Amino acid sequence: MNVYREMISKGIRPNVVNYSTLLISFFNVGRVGDARKLFDEMQSIDVAPNSYTFTIFVDGLCKNDCVLDALEFFCTLANSNFELTIKIVSCLIDGLYKSGRIEMAWELFQKLTEKFLVPDVVTYSIMINGLCKEGKLEKANGLLLDMEEKGCIPSVVTFGPLIRSFIQNNEKSKVVELLYEMAKRNLIPDAFIVSTVIHLLVNDENYLECLNSLPSFPVQEQTRSPTFFDKNSELYLNHSAADGPDYILQF
Repeated sequence: MNVYREMISKGIRPNVVNYSTLLISFFNVGRVGDARKLFDEMQSIDVAPNSYTFTIFVDGLCKNDCVLDALEFFCTLANSNFELTIKIVSCLIDGLYKSGRIEMAWELFQKLTEKFLVPDVVTYSIMINGLCKEGKLEKANGLLLDMEEKGCIPSVVTFGPLIRSFIQNNEKSKVVELLYEMAKRNLIPDAFIVSTVIHLLVNDENYLECLNSLPSFPVQEQTRSPTFFDKNSELYLNHSAADGPDYILQF
């Protein structure tokens, strides 16, 4: 922020990239008020936010338990001339799920086609994870099939919640089936999936039989790279924001 003030004092005009970077910094440390002021300030000096900026703003509000504010902002944005992106919508869907607004998240997902938006692997993974948390495993599994039919390739993150949930339901055959689907796509299980499957084996009296039923995966050195579901997203953690008035999703 000191660099920003110095830029202003020297007459250097910050651009949209500078502002977007500062917004991320404010949201990451919970300074939502400062982020709002900065967002208003950039527009007051005619620096137009782009889709990346809007994504940061919606995602930042959601991560700081301001989901209803994010929803209100999103509805305003959707009713303007701005062309929405699937990344912005995905961030809001994730926030709605984490705040316990399951039906609103599903409604928003269903309305994507009305705005000619195509769900990507992140969108589907958020939806599948949310449905799994609600215990709607068949619906979640159906969504996995639906995304593949529509040409959207699932990732390792997509399979994780399904595998975990089917193990919790003691549906071992489903777990094995999903692991084979992963192997068929050359997807290497991550640490989350491996630890989940180990839990399955140690709690199975016939663990050797279960182990022999699992597919083989190539030995590969795992590299850790940040994803949408990384530390800041906390996709596998469910927290609820304070209850508030419901907004009608019109966009």
